Amino acid sequence: MSTDVGNDTSYTDVYCDMVTDGGGWTVLVRRLDGSVNFTKEWEDFKVGFGVLNGEFYAGNEIVHQLTVDDNRSYSLRVDLEAYDNESVFAFYTDFFIGPESDNYRFHVHGYLSNSTAGDSLIKHDGMMFSTASHDNDIMDNVNCAALYRPWWHKHCFLSSLFGLYGEYPTIPENKGIKWENNWGRNKFAKYATMMIRPN
Repeated sequence: MSTDVGNDTSYTDVYCDMVTDGGGWTVLVRRLDGSVNFTKEWEDFKVGFGVLNGEFYAGNEIVHQLTVDDNRSYSLRVDLEAYDNESVFAFYTDFFIGPESDNYRFHVHGYLSNSTAGDSLIKHDGMMFSTASHDNDIMDNVNCAALYRPWWHKHCFLSSLFGLYGEYPTIPENKGIKWENNWGRNKFAKYATMMIRPN
C-alpha cells in the first residue's frame, strides 16, 4: 500500500496489517527470520531498508513524517514471539518520532495496563536515535549502539528490535531482539513487529 507521508507531498510504499486488533496498522519494523542485517549506520536507518514482504525497517524519516501531523495522534503496538512460542504485546496510546535535526527523538506514552509484554519502552521515551557513528545515549564512556546495535538508547536499553537475530546462547546476553521487562536479558524474540495507527 502507498501512503501520504505526513506534510510531504510524496508517497511511499508501506506494509499494512489489517488483521491485528481490528487492523489499520502501518508496520514500521518486522523481524522474522534473520534475513536482513540490522547492523547498519545512520543513513540506512534514516531512509529505511529491507523488503516489505520480509524483514525491514521503514526508516526514521518516514516514521517521523507519518507521526508529525499536528492534527492527529498515533498509537504504537509492539508484538513479540519468543523461541518458546510465548507471544506478548505492548500497546501505547501516544507515539511520535522527532525530526533529524533532533536526532529522531523517540516519544512514547500511555502504556495500556492490559498489555502482556510489560513496558520496556519507558526508559527510551525522550531518547535520541543512536548508531555506532552517532552516539546519542547518555553514557559518558560507553557507546551503546556500538555494543548493542542502533536504537533509542539511554543507558543503554530495556528493549531493542534491532538486535542480532537468534536465540541465547548463540546470541550473547543483551545482544538479541530484546524486551527486558517481561523476558529478562537472555530471552529473545524470533518474531517482532512495531506498528502504528491513527487514534
